[in-house]
Amino acid sequence: MFSRGTQNKVYLFLGAFLLTLKLDSSYKPIGIIDSVDAFSMVWKGKAVMVERYDSYLKSGNDVWDEPAVIVLHRYIDFPFFRVGCTRREIFKRDKYVCQYCHYPFSGGKLTLDHVIPKSRGGQKSWENLVTCCIKCNQKKGDRLLREIGMHLWRRPIKPRYRLIDWLGPSIPGIWKPYLSGVYTK
Repeated sequence: MFSRGTQNKVYLFLGAFLLTLKLDSSYKPIGIIDSVDAFSMVWKGKAVMVERYDSYLKSGNDVWDEPAVIVLHRYIDFPFFRVGCTRREIFKRDKYVCQYCHYPFSGGKLTLDHVIPKSRGGQKSWENLVTCCIKCNQKKGDRLLREIGMHLWRRPIKPRYRLIDWLGPSIPGIWKPYLSGVYTK
């Protein structure tokens, strides 16, 4: 069992620990784990602590710095920060605007439309799904755009966000140098 302390106080900590940014050997972000798991990796020699929080971990008579950023000793070829092709992310990409009539709507008045209908082999992918209002979706049905004379306002593509923006404003400031210039996959 660990307890957490700062320079002024030591207290038993049974809840969630602080989060730690995990980087591979090329300093590419590959994950976010809790600080106790990060400390365990450092303790076992699988990683090196490169940034620490002002707090520390304590067990019995021993006290250790609490890791904020760790770097693994090996390279990991795994795109961890990947934006999923979900309804919310597609609406966000298209800015809640119907891609056929170009009118903005609230989320409850929108649907998703397969540009190439599923009945004709269309896949669930970033390049085939668009935000669509109910009226345009009913008009299009299971037909191709050229068959009914409709046009897309903008060609659908997979979005790329700056990782620092995608993770949100609540990330620790100590992580920012390691996340700047990194984009989602």
